[in-house]
Amino acid sequence: MFVTSRTDRLAAGRPRPLPAVTRALHWLTAAILVLMFALAWTFDALGPSDTSASLVSLHQSFGLLILLVVAVRIVWRVTHPIEPLPGDTPRWEMRLATLVQAALYALLIAMPLVGLYASALSGDTIRFFGVALPDLVAMNEDLSDQVFEIHGTIGWAILALTGLHVAGALNHQFIRRDGLLNRMRIW
Repeated sequence: MFVTSRTDRLAAGRPRPLPAVTRALHWLTAAILVLMFALAWTFDALGPSDTSASLVSLHQSFGLLILLVVAVRIVWRVTHPIEPLPGDTPRWEMRLATLVQAALYALLIAMPLVGLYASALSGDTIRFFGVALPDLVAMNEDLSDQVFEIHGTIGWAILALTGLHVAGALNHQFIRRDGLLNRMRIW
């Protein structure tokens, strides 16, 4: 007769890691998001300057990049469904996880689009890592200010939802100890 510890039993039933592409896109999105907020807070703190203008340009470029990465993530997710949460996960928790993830996807699409629209309204030439994009809207500084307010509000919503997402992951790792975090491990 073999005696197994709780740790052995949990390890045997641990969820398998998600496909490498899913994990890579997840962590790439997270890294770009951290960079986006760092750039925004830095150029905001610096005020008008050449350095600030360079950081704004980088912020715009990474905004376009995150838009592309999230679009690829959505296509990948639709064509490669993931395993559901463990069967003992309460229904409310599954619904909340689905809602948070769907809202994050929606806001990660809306955020760069709203930011690019606000930048275009302000008269900025938008560049994607140095390549100028065509001007598609007429300058309107009053409307630009209003749209930038929306852009900022979306940013705070993304931070709040990301906090909820991380709290859920930490709950699975340290309270439930069900190994769910293993699904999204980096390597």
